[in-house]
Amino acid sequence: MAVNNKDAKATFMEALDGLKEYAKVNGNIVTKDDVKSYFNGLELDDNRYSMIMGYLMANNITINGVDGADNEFLHMLESTKNDAVNNDDNGIAQEDTSYTETDDGIIKKINVTEEEVNNLPEKEVVMAAQMIADNMDYSEDDIYLERYQKELEQIQPVSDTTRAYLLINIVEDNDKESLKLLSESYLGKIVGWVEPFRCRGVLAADLVQESNLSMMAYIGQRQWLNNYEWKDKIKEGTTEDLIQVLNEIDNEVKYQAEESMRMLIDEQMDSNKISGKVLNKVNYVNDWAVRLKEELGRKPSVKEVAERMGVSEDIVREAVSLSAEAIEDISDAKTNKDNDK
Repeated sequence: MAVNNKDAKATFMEALDGLKEYAKVNGNIVTKDDVKSYFNGLELDDNRYSMIMGYLMANNITINGVDGADNEFLHMLESTKNDAVNNDDNGIAQEDTSYTETDDGIIKKINVTEEEVNNLPEKEVVMAAQMIADNMDYSEDDIYLERYQKELEQIQPVSDTTRAYLLINIVEDNDKESLKLLSESYLGKIVGWVEPFRCRGVLAADLVQESNLSMMAYIGQRQWLNNYEWKDKIKEGTTEDLIQVLNEIDNEVKYQAEESMRMLIDEQMDSNKISGKVLNKVNYVNDWAVRLKEELGRKPSVKEVAERMGVSEDIVREAVSLSAEAIEDISDAKTNKDNDK
């Protein structure tokens, strides 16, 4: 029985996402066996595994024992911004005056400008990256935050005055329990700080975790004691001075958390740009394949699509491979034999 193409593609993407998550908690390092384990059962050939490894390396994931120097897919991703094809505002390929028709009726692309090569693809990649972020599944975010806040109910709340006096215990007596209580007092605040950064390409659980790590680094590792003015006021100041220092520390912790979330979102957007390049490449090839099929009255060959787009045949084949062979309007996309001679 033939495998449903959509199901195969979904399984493939689930395996890829799972592998990326595994890499994330493993210091962005995996092995070849890890890769094969995640895709076990999908019956992928060596070319597809090479594609996967190139994609991982493009996402700054190290594969032990694998050198990216010979990985064609990795090089293709790095050079994608040079594969320019004009799209309109809706992402649909447009006709271009830089085409000429040859004697055999196949249209080839000529006179590609440097601006077209360098600028248009980057704009499209950014748009694709934003589309990926906008279409992420954020449905579990509210559930996670509710559960997180429920867990925080076990922590005894403390007033700002009490938190201020914890500063004295930490500075004068190096009191670890006071440091623990001060750190815990920020956990509830983080939920509010996370809110403006939600649904921007990163799940709420990751935003909370990143904020917690930032807070623990600043408070738990006592980086705030590097401010000697604060330290003097804690030692010698009035209650009003203590409250003022606490407010300033609160502002700094919030700033540190927000900066860490911005960096996390930026990193994810960079990753999405890689995916966006892949998505654009697939869309380009699919758009031109559909158009040529209508013009020729038959499915075009890989060679015809490549010549129409002004790119190499390898790029067309890679796009078909990336789409899990969902591009069906090219006659020899799978066999590479029919018309590609």
